[in-house]
Amino acid sequence: MSMLLEMLGQHAHNLSERIALLDGDQQITYADLLPRITQKTAELKGSQCRVIGIQLDNSADWVLWDLATVAAGIVCVPLPAFFTQQQTEHVIRSAGIDHLVTAQGLVATGLADTVDLPQGTSKITFTSGTTGTPKGVCLSQQGLEQVAQSLVAVIGADHAADHLSILPLAILLENVAGVYSALLAGATCHLYGLAQIGMGNPFQPDFQQLALKMVLHKISSAILVPELLRGLAYTLMQVGVRLPDLKFFAVGGSKVAPELLLQAQALGLPVYEGYGLSECASVVALNTPASALIGAVGKVLPHIELSCEDGEILIHNPAFLGYLGAPQHGTFATGDLGYVDTDGFLHISGRKKNLLITSFGRNVSPEWVESALLSQPEIAQAVVFGDAQPYLTALLVPLTVQADLDAAVRRVNEGLPAYARVGVFHAIAPFTVAAGMLTGTGRPRREAIAKQYHHLICEGIQA
Repeated sequence: MSMLLEMLGQHAHNLSERIALLDGDQQITYADLLPRITQKTAELKGSQCRVIGIQLDNSADWVLWDLATVAAGIVCVPLPAFFTQQQTEHVIRSAGIDHLVTAQGLVATGLADTVDLPQGTSKITFTSGTTGTPKGVCLSQQGLEQVAQSLVAVIGADHAADHLSILPLAILLENVAGVYSALLAGATCHLYGLAQIGMGNPFQPDFQQLALKMVLHKISSAILVPELLRGLAYTLMQVGVRLPDLKFFAVGGSKVAPELLLQAQALGLPVYEGYGLSECASVVALNTPASALIGAVGKVLPHIELSCEDGEILIHNPAFLGYLGAPQHGTFATGDLGYVDTDGFLHISGRKKNLLITSFGRNVSPEWVESALLSQPEIAQAVVFGDAQPYLTALLVPLTVQADLDAAVRRVNEGLPAYARVGVFHAIAPFTVAAGMLTGTGRPRREAIAKQYHHLICEGIQA
């Protein structure tokens, strides 16, 4: 039986009156949680589902259906709202989804053909990665729950009294590191529709609304990507609001500038950077209140076996069973460059495949320079190029039309060695998922950006 479901059974006795799931429409206690899951499980079995796709906004129902698939032994495929219709159709076909859970309930897709999945597959998470076609990552339930269990062990259960899901539940980081961990800890999961908390458009959030919701509901923990942390910190500074109940703010998904963490801490935000991969069921390493180092992504979770070879991070026991159509066995090469220091902290220096080699023969990780650029308040988005060129070119999205990009780039260059400085830059329109320039989690799709702005890469304003 699932360790998570067993723990929920214990909570039903020990924390019976505590609210487990809360979304504005529903308030479900731990005593009521398993019976509600059982109802959904019966519906799934009655429909003879094999692979189910969840296509819902954040809500208590999303979590109930997800846990019902665990109880029923059915493969679950979360469907992100930010996927295009074409991407969603690709996911349904490639995963063999025969039923969808939508706002209208359980709906058959009409697909009857089964798809050959790795044995033990419980969840398939799709990531668009650097191409437009989403790639299915097959994961075991044991691997998913092991991550959640390790997070509770290293963070402590008391930090998750009231957890707010800010990211879409279809993103593995929120699904596992957020909700699963909070439920194991016996916390209350706040699962409001994204528009209700200012996240209706995740790439143009209403940070003031988000902050006010966090104050109103006395939120103690949440997970953010760096861009959301930056926007929230700026808003808190501008409007003078603070989050007194917040105990743990995890930040991950991409590299976080140390300056941003320091700015957030100055506002009283208990921010902790982490690092993870879909293939490892979300989190690999995390800073915690008991052990933190700015500039590192934290210590490796206790269940993870990790090593670094030729600068690349290798995971020896991932929850990863393989991509759809390509079973995985043994060690997973992450493609990330990094090292573990003598105190056990993991440091990420960039992506192996994104490494730039300038015409002067210098190696530069674009994430390093981009992180420095994004620490400047004038810059909303930044992508750096410069392979085989004498200087780096930056494509910059200004935060406002009045933003002084010249001054921002000068400040960044002052803190970089000569070989890693931005030589030219261009102010451009925002990168978006719809335009094919970002992945669903906000990472730049470098090949698409380079193709779109090829004519600008090597010409522009001297920095």
